[in-house]
Amino acid sequence: MEKELKQRYKADFATLTEIVNSFDPCGLIEGGAPTDEYDCITQQLISSIYNKKTRQEMKDMILHELKHHFGTPELTTLDEPFKTQFYNSLNKLLDDVEKKF
Repeated sequence: MEKELKQRYKADFATLTEIVNSFDPCGLIEGGAPTDEYDCITQQLISSIYNKKTRQEMKDMILHELKHHFGTPELTTLDEPFKTQFYNSLNKLLDDVEKKF
């Protein structure tokens, strides 16, 4: 049973890594960073899924990580169209997570 859980976690983590890396909120993956660059978000996201957190809780966690781990500026200060593009990308990430899990 434990082996099955580990395999499931590994598969789920790989799926989430692809989803989070396609979100690439800081442009790090596009810039050539290693694929584990956003693992801090992926790890917390998989925990949120397994603990049945709400979409809003997941969104808040991602925003918190971007600000505190990656040092992104306050997102509410972004100019248009960047602000809308960012939030549309974030919502697509959450939609993709909901579809897969």
